[in-house]
Amino acid sequence: MKDSALSIANYFVDKAQHEGVALRPLKLMKLVYIAHGFMLALLDYSVLDSRFDVVEAWRLGPVVPSVYHSFMHFKNQPITSKSEVFLWDDDAQDVHFATPVLEDPDARAVCDFVWNRYKGYSDSDLVTLLHKPGTPWSLVYKEGQNMPIPDLFTKSYYDLLVKAMKRSADGN
Repeated sequence: MKDSALSIANYFVDKAQHEGVALRPLKLMKLVYIAHGFMLALLDYSVLDSRFDVVEAWRLGPVVPSVYHSFMHFKNQPITSKSEVFLWDDDAQDVHFATPVLEDPDARAVCDFVWNRYKGYSDSDLVTLLHKPGTPWSLVYKEGQNMPIPDLFTKSYYDLLVKAMKRSADGN
């Protein structure tokens, strides 16, 4: 199965469960977007599946609708299970459920970085962070509309963020 936003989401659910951290859907959606941004900046690619994963500017920030719909049944409660997807097997002429797993080791490394950096942030902290002026969300958000956030905007923003982090680490 190809990596996707759901494989990133499930990776974060695993991390949260392993560390005993309560992870709610709102925070999960923000972490998936942040991981996407850092992948674009650090790896020059993302594992989002272009067939299903479009990033949109919603009222509470960037959202990948497939992640929202897969975890919305938890509402504002901690997530207790990973997402599964319905797959059709052409060879076996059969359907089954599968749990998306993040296979790409570089993408996992980026997710580990994102998790360690942002796991202590609250849901509302991440919403505030992603709503700042100049963020990709702020450039495209329109009240009442779920506008797509182009990867170019996200990559440019996270490229600048990575450069600032490097300068800070170098003491400049």
